[in-house]
Amino acid sequence: MPGTDAEIIAHLNEVLKTKLTGINQYFLHARMLKHMGNLKLADYQYKASIDIMKHSDMLVENILSLGGFPNLQELGKLMIGNTVKSMLSNDLALSETALKQIRLAIALCESKADSKTALASLGVLRRIIDGQQEHIDFIRTQLTSLSAQIKQKDCA
Repeated sequence: MPGTDAEIIAHLNEVLKTKLTGINQYFLHARMLKHMGNLKLADYQYKASIDIMKHSDMLVENILSLGGFPNLQELGKLMIGNTVKSMLSNDLALSETALKQIRLAIALCESKADSKTALASLGVLRRIIDGQQEHIDFIRTQLTSLSAQIKQKDCA
């Protein structure tokens, strides 16, 4: 069981690292979008950064409850865009990375379903994954809409 706990905690810390990176990236994009005059998207991005902070809090609490140490010192590289399209594309890439990590962690926990550590973590990860998928769907919709707008301008 100790090996299982360590493996699960390592996966949770990987998800946490990406979530912490996302907080900063989405927050900065929100502020940049606000200054560009794109207030609705800025508001969405700001709220997304808060949601990610809540996800991070759940992960920290879960890791601590498992007797692990949540690593808040390691962040991924921020991918900051300079246009709406590049911001959304960069956020999509980060969100998809987080989704893959969450799915891997869920698969690990499901394979260790006889472990209390796995069951506790599975509940947290399942709460997080739905919000992650919704965010990805939103970004994809925004990118599709943006592409359609660009095509309309090119045809005009």
